[in-house]
Amino acid sequence: MDRTYASPSSQNLTAITTNSVDFASSSSPSPTSVSTGSSRAVKIIQLEHPSATASSSSATASASASVVSKWKARMKGMTWKEWIELFFPCYRWMRTYKVREYLQSDLMAGITVGIMLVPQSMSYAKLAGLQPIYGLYSGFIPIFVYTIFGSSRQLAIGPVALTSLLVSNVLSSIVEPSDKLYTELAILLALMVGILECIMALLRLGWIIRFISHSVISGFTTASAFVIALSQAKYFLGYEIERSSKIIPLVESIISGADKFSWPPFIMGSLMLAILLTMKHLGKTRKYLQFLRAAGPLTAVVLGTAFVKIYHPPSISLVRTI
Repeated sequence: MDRTYASPSSQNLTAITTNSVDFASSSSPSPTSVSTGSSRAVKIIQLEHPSATASSSSATASASASVVSKWKARMKGMTWKEWIELFFPCYRWMRTYKVREYLQSDLMAGITVGIMLVPQSMSYAKLAGLQPIYGLYSGFIPIFVYTIFGSSRQLAIGPVALTSLLVSNVLSSIVEPSDKLYTELAILLALMVGILECIMALLRLGWIIRFISHSVISGFTTASAFVIALSQAKYFLGYEIERSSKIIPLVESIISGADKFSWPPFIMGSLMLAILLTMKHLGKTRKYLQFLRAAGPLTAVVLGTAFVKIYHPPSISLVRTI
């Protein structure tokens, strides 16, 4: 026998309604079946309304108890290898590492990253208004730390242009970059951001980034590229440019200081840029010259440093890193 619920399409809706009212007034809490005069029967279940406060408190207590019990059971069932992997994720890949198969490729990757990281980290430090030595610190130390405690093979660790630009814009409005307090504030800012990221990681708040649309991120990245390029034009032109996070003030500063233009920095910067682009193109188009793509930044740094050391041009200063 089929059982169905009452609906407006039922032919005996009046009879069903009468029976349901009689059923609701009765004291029997058990469900019953009411005949509709045909071969089909309607099953009527009494609707109960439990206390909202009691149900919510009991649900919260049961949920917390289940989470705690699952956590305890998981902790008890973990082996000593799983405990090591929990605190030192590098143990996962160290157990299955194949020296003969992976070592050569990893050495090449490490040398490539090291070659590119030296000039990049120094440039990012200058972009943030700091001494180049702090760029080397932020470029190398996090890589060694993340090798031990990190779990992602694709995540890039180290300073980037956008972060350096944000640091410069925030701290420049508080104190001059030449002041010692500027460096201390930059270190404090890095510590605060690190603590905030750890808290967000523990609370699993990575889903917040979904509320930032792709167009907003793309626009921010594009505008930052223009600002970075204009702010670094002073090393090509040979005169100081106003520090700003806006494009129009940077363009006005470049135009107003055109009378201070110096040829030696422009020629040297153009030659270094040509070397970088040429080596990148050769490494991209010719397979047996792929190493030139990674060696381009280091080659530019070595040639530029040698040129300044030998000829001592007065309008070009050499960065000294201790």
